[in-house]
Amino acid sequence: MSDYPSDSVRDRPGNQESAAFDYTTWRERYILTILRIASVLGVALVLFSYPNATNSARALFISLYFILLAVTLLPMRYSIRSYSLLGIAYAIGLNALFEWGPFIDGSLFLLVFVILAGVLFDARVDVSALVISAGTIFGFAVSNWFGIFQASSPKAPIATMADWAIYLADFTILGIALVVAIEQFKREFARVIQQTRTAFQDLALQSSKLEEMVTERTGQLETKAAQLRAANTIARDVAEIRSIADLLEVVVNSAAEQFGYYHVGLYLLDENNRNVFLQASSSIPGRQLIGQGFRVGPDRSNAINVVIEQKRVYISSDTAGGVFIKDPNFPLTRSRMVLPLSARGEVIGVLDLHSDHMRAFSPDDAEVVQALADLVAISIDNVRLLDETKGLLRQLESYTASQTRDIWTKVTSRHIPAYQYTPAGVRPMFSPAKQEKADGNLLVPLVLHGESIGNINLRRKGSTASWSERERELIEKIADQVALALENSRLVDEAQRSAHRDQMIANVSSRVRETLDVESVLRTAATELRKVFDLKEAEISVGMPQAEPARVRKNTSSLRLR
Repeated sequence: MSDYPSDSVRDRPGNQESAAFDYTTWRERYILTILRIASVLGVALVLFSYPNATNSARALFISLYFILLAVTLLPMRYSIRSYSLLGIAYAIGLNALFEWGPFIDGSLFLLVFVILAGVLFDARVDVSALVISAGTIFGFAVSNWFGIFQASSPKAPIATMADWAIYLADFTILGIALVVAIEQFKREFARVIQQTRTAFQDLALQSSKLEEMVTERTGQLETKAAQLRAANTIARDVAEIRSIADLLEVVVNSAAEQFGYYHVGLYLLDENNRNVFLQASSSIPGRQLIGQGFRVGPDRSNAINVVIEQKRVYISSDTAGGVFIKDPNFPLTRSRMVLPLSARGEVIGVLDLHSDHMRAFSPDDAEVVQALADLVAISIDNVRLLDETKGLLRQLESYTASQTRDIWTKVTSRHIPAYQYTPAGVRPMFSPAKQEKADGNLLVPLVLHGESIGNINLRRKGSTASWSERERELIEKIADQVALALENSRLVDEAQRSAHRDQMIANVSSRVRETLDVESVLRTAATELRKVFDLKEAEISVGMPQAEPARVRKNTSSLRLR
């Protein structure tokens, strides 16, 4: 059998060998090239041989040349062209033997016949061509030996049997050498072609695998890009919410809608970090569980507790065999991913994702959703801190308002409570009447820290005069400044009294420490106290109270200054 592909294999659609070297196609191009060259050179060969050739030889050459033109120019099958070319070469060689015997180029054409047979066909054809050529020469030799054949050309020398024997031996040796060389070349050529085909097949296989990998990777990148866009959308919505309840609802509903999960639940830890309560759900069964106060206790076999303890993502699927735990509350679940909600290094809850597709979650999905879960946890913690801060501010405002009310109640009890401007000037009002809003009057409160510490009561000339909105706003701003000025004045007065008190304490302390004698210390202390507070009498006693026994009282000393 031939070592090279047949025409049916070569022409098979989609064959991988079409990209590699095709020996059959090469042979077709090769024989067509040889035929064209022979057609051109054949004219010169005919013209060169025509004067010396016999009439029969001339007729043969012309006939063979027309046959050569026909197989060259007309569309024919490869086999017809090949055998025609072999026949032309054999015919020219046979004619040379017939006319000149072993003394001219007959062996050359017979060798061309053998070479072409080896190149254009498989091993059996070139061996057959060699046998036919050697047999032809042997036949001419035997015919010459028995006197049956002599060269037809009158110019041909007489050939002896030795001439034919040498001619046959030379041709046979050279032909065998050529056939062996051609066969070795063809085997090596076949091996190279096979290696080339194998390399092309491997390259095509690698290219196919690479295309599959690129397609798969492109799909993964597109999926991840879609997940990132979804996470960005959810993060944008979450960042604008200031209510924990609304935030949780937006997170679970947006995650279910954007990522395509049929159930998303969000659990938060209680104050004791012991139980986790389902706070929000995107599915109807989950909302029913919220209404029932669903919680997960400290159970290490539960995925939620595993995530809280280990602070890592949990991914499972029903294809994992015994690892997957079926949740009776969500019977459609085939894949599950639970992620921790961590804020400031502590887990405050979990995000529970359920899918009705197998192997719906991958480590890449976990990476994207975990980033979203961290952002959600930070948002929940921020909202909690904001609520706590608002509560503290309300408490502080309430305490400040209470303190302001008490302080100004004391201040108004020590000072003149009101002043009134009249055409006669400004005069104090020691017992101001209850101020009521009458026609033409404008009553503006003096507000400090949310508490009213007084009022400004204005009345225009004329009974029908009214106040414009702009005037009201201006007076309200003035009232705010008056309230601040009164508060500043009170604070300055209180600071001065505090400083005066500290100064008095410092003076008394320095005078008392001027001596180490007990009597002198007592005398100095009594004198300073009487001066500071303008007392009628100051008494300082050192020792036990009067109720003590007499034996103790004798150690008591007393100093009274009047």
